[in-house]
Amino acid sequence: MRWYVWTFEAESVRTEAVKNLLKQAFLLAVFAILVPVRVSAQCSGERWPVKIGTDPDASIVNLNSPTATTVANLIGIATPKLLQDNIRQPAEKKLYVINATLKKYALMYDLDYHMVIADAAGHTMIAEIPSPNCVPAGSPFAAGIAHARAQFDAMFTATDTFQSVDVPVRITGVGFFDYLEGQSGQAPNGIELHPIIDITFDSTFTLSASPQSLTINQGTSGTSVITSNLSGPFNSSVALSVSGLPSGATASFNPSSITAPGSGSSTMTITVGAGTSLGTYNLVVNGVGGGQTHSVTINLTIGNGDSSTQQLLGNPGFENGSANPSPWTATAGVIDNSTIRAPHTGSWKAWLDGYGAAHTDTLFQKVSIPANVASATLSFWLHIDTKETTATAANDTLQVQIRNSTGAVLGTLANYSNLNPIADYSQVSFDVSSYQGQTIQVYLVGTENGSLQTSFIVDDFALNVKSAGGPAGDFAISASPTAISMSQSSSSTSTVTTTISGNFSSAIALSASGLPAGATANFSPASIAAPGSGSSTLTFLAGSATPTGTYNVIVTLPARNVSVDEPLPGAAILGNPGFENGSSNPSPWSVTAGVIDNSAFEAAHSGSWKAWLNGYGSVHTDTLLQSVTIPSTATNASLSFWLHIDTTETTTTNSYDTLKVQVRNSSGSVLATLATYSNLNAATGFAQASFDLGAYKGQAIQLYLVGVEDSSLKTSFVVDDFALNVTTP
Repeated sequence: MRWYVWTFEAESVRTEAVKNLLKQAFLLAVFAILVPVRVSAQCSGERWPVKIGTDPDASIVNLNSPTATTVANLIGIATPKLLQDNIRQPAEKKLYVINATLKKYALMYDLDYHMVIADAAGHTMIAEIPSPNCVPAGSPFAAGIAHARAQFDAMFTATDTFQSVDVPVRITGVGFFDYLEGQSGQAPNGIELHPIIDITFDSTFTLSASPQSLTINQGTSGTSVITSNLSGPFNSSVALSVSGLPSGATASFNPSSITAPGSGSSTMTITVGAGTSLGTYNLVVNGVGGGQTHSVTINLTIGNGDSSTQQLLGNPGFENGSANPSPWTATAGVIDNSTIRAPHTGSWKAWLDGYGAAHTDTLFQKVSIPANVASATLSFWLHIDTKETTATAANDTLQVQIRNSTGAVLGTLANYSNLNPIADYSQVSFDVSSYQGQTIQVYLVGTENGSLQTSFIVDDFALNVKSAGGPAGDFAISASPTAISMSQSSSSTSTVTTTISGNFSSAIALSASGLPAGATANFSPASIAAPGSGSSTLTFLAGSATPTGTYNVIVTLPARNVSVDEPLPGAAILGNPGFENGSSNPSPWSVTAGVIDNSAFEAAHSGSWKAWLNGYGSVHTDTLLQSVTIPSTATNASLSFWLHIDTTETTTTNSYDTLKVQVRNSSGSVLATLATYSNLNAATGFAQASFDLGAYKGQAIQLYLVGVEDSSLKTSFVVDDFALNVTTP
């Protein structure tokens, strides 16, 4: 077996004072603020009268006649040119009701319950419930706010740290515009529902399958684990069934249903008869419970016992639907189940273009073709219809390409256009054997000109490879990170990745041992689907009483009697990479006071803690550094971390506030500046930055970040989840 070492450095969680409000304030012109201070929670904030209904126009809001709308409609309202503390915008005089999904929540410094909600397309906005203690009895919103607060408290407990959830909600609230300050999840126009006067949590369940693609030979059987996950106060058993099996194949579930409250797993066993027809089938597993029906689609490929043919693509018929196209990546709207254009089989297909306007759609999936194959064939079904009238000009095109793992074009397999209409579906096939041993992208790009539509519709893909014989093959594993520091009552993750060689083709089951008392480890998915190349997220959970210390956790990956026992060739050498030791114990980092932070004002990339440099809106410098030694025998060394930048600066040309990422020697002299970021690089969400440090092998260096702010308008540089991965022979 192969084994990896994860380090748990558990300690009691310590709370920290609320993050300096100066990180969200402007420079005070009257008083010279020399030392930033932290302030306590209070019932106040920007446009406070409008938030709590003490402004002159609050009575205009008709609380008995809400307008049904959507997140998309609200964020489409024009951004107001001027916001005043005591005057409402037109949208702020209306009561709205929307259905959305609650993604995260926290208790803010002004005692509001702060929520980020999203629609199915990923549009987000903020919704808030003020504290009833902050709302005077004379406010027309007072009763509704108290009601909504009680509804929320019955479901969740809000703290000053963001909690991530995925719960459908129905929210009734008053429109409100906030200043655009780069808050996580904030709508691009600043629209919110604030205050909320009614909130209900929808109870439901969802199904998932691991693996979601099965290859079973005639006369044999295979299994997939069906898991039901709950959201909201769902409480019912979930009965399981499957449809779409070919003649000669049967399925059974153990257990046949998931007991109330409906959260759990069942193993589905598919037995394929000797005479079952070869081919690829879409199986639909249905779960019925609590008056609801939900499903998950499994791709089943049936081969013969003498064949070494394997179908490599996941979700080949797009039957997972538009909400879950993975492992495909597609332009919004491409995965489609409308009746305007029919799929080849099933309910879903990929529909590129067809707008009759200048437009580009893309569809791609990353896949690894084993090195030892006799053949590799890509195929799919294609339909083309057009309104173009020309018989000579290719105005609208579809290119079928093979790209490398980073997106560079390796080859164009075919070009289709409005000149190639196909009334029904036609199957097209391409030999891709020349890409064996490579990780590629199967990439389709459809481009339309400014008039007259052409639709390119594709369905039922397959990438079939046939082994060339030879050795049975093997697999290799890696993990990132390989060292984890975490506190009691917290969680952390590592990604376990498997790659295959030779003729290896098997699912790989995952397990972990060596955990301390009170700690657990869970894999998602629980196994890597055949042929054995993929990744699983390993989540460690440390209980409140888990003993502190360092532990060796062994991950076992049995498959076809292959045992893997060599040590991991790469290692992560940074300590406390996600800052989860907290602000009272940042070691081995050295930081400016206040940088290590777990407040809800800026979210962490993962876990509870992150490093927040600057964000004061005044002259200020923050630093963050750690000393490390890169082994002289290292064949490569790579530094990475996740970065989020938000700003209230308005310039589009001047870098007023900066963050420099440097490598310094052990005495602090600058050896190199790897990158300089500024207020001009502000963006929503986190992005990963990576740098090659191979030039510093054999040296003791400092990884050094320095953030510098000027005298007005804040810029926050938030970093998290560092890694310095080195590989040695």
